[in-house]
Amino acid sequence: MRALSVLIQLGLALLFALGQAAFAQKFPDRPITLLVPYAAGGPADQHMRALVEDAGRALGQTVVIQNVPGASGTHGALALTRAAADGYTLALLPSTLYREPHMTSVKYDPLTSFAYIILMSDYTQGLAVRADSPWANWKDFVFDAAKRPGRLNIGVNGIIGTPRIVMEEAAEGSGVQLNMVPFKGDSEIAAALLGGHIDAAPLSGIASPHIVAGKMRYLVVLTEKRVKRYPDTPTLRETGTDVWMSSPYGIGAPAGTDPVRLKLLHDAFHKALDGAASLKTMEQLNQLMVYKNQDDYRAFVVDTFAKEKIRITKLRQRGLLE
Repeated sequence: MRALSVLIQLGLALLFALGQAAFAQKFPDRPITLLVPYAAGGPADQHMRALVEDAGRALGQTVVIQNVPGASGTHGALALTRAAADGYTLALLPSTLYREPHMTSVKYDPLTSFAYIILMSDYTQGLAVRADSPWANWKDFVFDAAKRPGRLNIGVNGIIGTPRIVMEEAAEGSGVQLNMVPFKGDSEIAAALLGGHIDAAPLSGIASPHIVAGKMRYLVVLTEKRVKRYPDTPTLRETGTDVWMSSPYGIGAPAGTDPVRLKLLHDAFHKALDGAASLKTMEQLNQLMVYKNQDDYRAFVVDTFAKEKIRITKLRQRGLLE
């Protein structure tokens, strides 16, 4: 009798495994939507468009990008909380997600609302100004800002995005006040800077073609170390302001998505991340790969969420955030 029970359990386990395999083989059987929470043309949008063809090829289905800009890059995440947990709706998840819950009431929980698939890359930011601006470096910029408190306008991606937070920290560290002007994406910020509507902006690789064309330049880079393409441009840290920017992004799905499907999606996007189109685009944007698998990505989120709480508490205590 006991032997029969064991055989039944083994049989059920085999049927479950076969069912899971069949379930995986059916996925995906229609196009997948990838929500990009920024305006078209920005660095993250460029990177995603460069790799979705390879990802789709690996999955055997088209991956369609849908831009949902605004709300400091959280529209995609919010959409995931309303989407079916079937693997057909994905979103690019920015670092803003780990900060916003510490600043305001939100309709998601970074620790429970999402299934983290793959962490991919980080922006390379520099403080950009027009080529004809009067400032030669960060010291000149700070000197001018000190004479005109709150009068120099800085274009930032959203009101709680990492660039805004870093610029607030940089301003405080340099003893000046800057006026932050929020936009929906880097492409809008670049246009505003070129048009003379703002004085400076932390911009990623989207500034590179304008720098090459002689229309923009970086006063400092906001990375931890100097950027290979701009070896003569110092980091903000080198100027004596010990602040630098880290804002990696990845792809997630609604919580509760089947693990088998998540693994298929991870493998497809990982392959695409290493593909020629992705690598070429990251090089053009001066971005480095910061790949993490599902488990490491989630561990990163847990750690970052806790650190952002401490960071926001300190900024509020200093009166830098409303």
